Amino acid sequence: MAKVTLELPGVLHDIVGEGTLKLNAKTLAEALEEAYRRMPALRFHLCDDDGTFRRHVLCFHNEENTRDLKSLDVPLRDGDRISILQAISGG
Repeated sequence: MAKVTLELPGVLHDIVGEGTLKLNAKTLAEALEEAYRRMPALRFHLCDDDGTFRRHVLCFHNEENTRDLKSLDVPLRDGDRISILQAISGG
């Protein structure tokens, strides 16, 4: 199990009550599932009904955009960082 940090944007911090979360997981997918288990509202705000990230949500594993990955079953190492960003748009 790797010890990793999940960082959330301010708008989600206000909703789930935390800006960072320490997680223990083997893979990126496991870390996200653990975060959803601990903060159920997080899944609703980040994911579509099929479980994939909403189009306005970006997730980075360290510096890599997870949209560039074939799978979230990426092994984690101690100290890895998972960052969630939400696009803001309007007119």
